[in-house]
Amino acid sequence: MKKSDAQKKIQLLRLELEKHRHLYYTLDSPVISDCSYDSLFSELQKLEEQFPELDNQMSPTHRVGGDILAEFSKVTHEVPQWSFDNAFDYYELTQWQEKMHRLLEKADITQKPTYVAELKIDGLKVVLTYKNGVLVRAATRGDGKVGEDVTANIKTVRSIPTFLNEPISMTVIGEAWISKSQLSIINKQREQNGEPVYANTRNLAAGTLRQLDSNVARSRNVQIFVYDIEEYEEATTQVEELEMLKKLGFQVNKESLFCKNLEEVQVFYNKWVRDRDSKEYGVDGVVIKVNEKELCEALGYTAKAPRFGIAYKFPAEEVTTEVRNISLQVGRTGVITPVAELVPVLIYGSVVSRATLHNEDEVERLGLRIGDTVIVRKAGDVIPEVVEVIISLRPKKTEPFSMPKRCPSCGAILSKKVDGKDTSVAVYCLNANCPAKEYQSFVYFVSKKAFNIEGLGAKSIELFLSLGIIKSIPDIFKLKKADIVDLEGFGEKSADKLIDSIQKSKMVSFSRFIYSLGISNVGEETSKDIARAFQNIEELRTVTADQITKVFGIGDKSGREVVEWFKDKKNQKLLD
Repeated sequence: MKKSDAQKKIQLLRLELEKHRHLYYTLDSPVISDCSYDSLFSELQKLEEQFPELDNQMSPTHRVGGDILAEFSKVTHEVPQWSFDNAFDYYELTQWQEKMHRLLEKADITQKPTYVAELKIDGLKVVLTYKNGVLVRAATRGDGKVGEDVTANIKTVRSIPTFLNEPISMTVIGEAWISKSQLSIINKQREQNGEPVYANTRNLAAGTLRQLDSNVARSRNVQIFVYDIEEYEEATTQVEELEMLKKLGFQVNKESLFCKNLEEVQVFYNKWVRDRDSKEYGVDGVVIKVNEKELCEALGYTAKAPRFGIAYKFPAEEVTTEVRNISLQVGRTGVITPVAELVPVLIYGSVVSRATLHNEDEVERLGLRIGDTVIVRKAGDVIPEVVEVIISLRPKKTEPFSMPKRCPSCGAILSKKVDGKDTSVAVYCLNANCPAKEYQSFVYFVSKKAFNIEGLGAKSIELFLSLGIIKSIPDIFKLKKADIVDLEGFGEKSADKLIDSIQKSKMVSFSRFIYSLGISNVGEETSKDIARAFQNIEELRTVTADQITKVFGIGDKSGREVVEWFKDKKNQKLLD
């Protein structure tokens, strides 16, 4: 074939493939089979190999990755990526609406909002950036400020255009998902290969888009519903924005509804509570957004979420199972939590074998005994909990549960009083040297929201402590490859990886450092508030109660805990 003829054919093939991609993924109206599409794709690929000078980075063939990426680079989002607050029943939904009305009234806005209800897809959030109509970057949400660059894998997703129908610059947000039927096929193959199976479709989608080999992503048929355009001034309503996304060539979920009021939202919600399993993608609720963009702008954001939208979650899934045992878990603050050890059961897409019982009073309220059949509830990422005992199924000769008098780890006498004050229902181990408390402090310190040391999980910490390789938290940073390379579960590569992760973790933000200290009543958001208010750790060493409680978001209780923590000599030594 002559070069001129090849050039014409390549151009036609690219247009044809793009047309069928749009018909299949955007309009859901395919006119050719998958086999026919693959045949066209193969023909284009061969022509580009024969005439490499005619190759183009915008060709559909460049959506197929082949190189193994050393690692994912980090991406700082141009616009912060928020997550919605949740409502779990209609009352909470009306409370959200009333709060919005009050805020609008304060702003002298009398207009009442209307809504758009959209299915909440249980997938992986992705952020796609286009410059002059060309896809230049794709990233995961990450922590809302920084995500992972997954551009190579996203380019394998046929439902995402690499160039738009118009040469405009924008950032769009979508949800990546993989079908339930594909999950079943992949898990069956993984079982045959002796590999761990994926718990649910979201887990599979997330794992796929984080594969280093982008051929894996292409083989798994990832799909993406796009639902938002960041800071887009051309659309005055959410309805218009969804229509614009369709026009630009994106796949938009058809299951959305304009609603004049919350009553209409509830009708939509009730329908999908019944029909949520009818779709090939996972659905875990309904996202409700104010339709009018002008009102959205007036409502703004809290520190965590937009005020103009909310995730109306479906009722928690509940299953029955049997209680094998009741164990005790010692937390880093010494609180003793009874835990139900269960016959493993699948609930909300994952296998559950343990459920919190909260405290002794909760066990008494439930009337729970070892051997009981119970109802266990799990909603999303919430810790599973026992909500009811089925007394009629109780076996004979069971005994009521009673909290032991001594700590299961160190044997110290347990107390309901801390610093002479009654803690109500909580029971504490007050031994400052309790091994279980120390262990939990280590686990907390290396966790994702703290120093985020990859490869140093709970099992490794337990092993290192038992062997005396680490005795205090600073010992983590003194670890050498020779200390761990010959240990069970480690080798050359895993040892190198852990040491590298420890070195990288030394560069940590001030707020993460504060969080990692494990100060009571100082969580992630409070740590950020403190980090914004103080310049460095030296200022915090001498902080007074008056100084700390002046910080926005810090209450008397958490402020008192901060002051006391920094006064403690053991903690001062740890900081040094």
